[in-house]
Amino acid sequence: MSRRKWYLVIVAGLALVVASPLAGCGKESDVPYAPDFTLPTIDGESVTLSDFRGQPVMLTFWTIACPACEIQMPHIQALYEQVASEEPVVLTVNVGDGAPSVHEYVASHELTFPVLLDLQGRVAQAYGLPGVPITFFIDVEGVVSAYKIGPFQSHEEIERVLDSL
Repeated sequence: MSRRKWYLVIVAGLALVVASPLAGCGKESDVPYAPDFTLPTIDGESVTLSDFRGQPVMLTFWTIACPACEIQMPHIQALYEQVASEEPVVLTVNVGDGAPSVHEYVASHELTFPVLLDLQGRVAQAYGLPGVPITFFIDVEGVVSAYKIGPFQSHEEIERVLDSL
């Protein structure tokens, strides 16, 4: 065998030796808890995710310059109007746009759901976003139970996901 093949065999073997004891670990930290955060709203108040423990949360990340995000805004608004005083809690997080721009966007689109500002993208980074839009569904214990990458095409599509949870 060539030197390169031996090297690959040794690396693969070491990887298996290191990974095997870890494979059987059923640690509680393996549960995909939603990273907690506190962010300002466009109105200057603060919202902390863990304050909603005990309630399901639909958490959507978006930006102003995202056409796919704009497609789903009316559908999120329709859901919010339907469940505003019920469950799930609907929260959206704008990633990286300034407060004045977001405030103008929200007003011009007549959005009334809560909009939080992640100005430095730290929360987006904590959630490991591959892009926007992305929506996380967080259960009553704070566990991410589902997520959707890309825009919702209808209010009914959001309801189908919620019903399946």
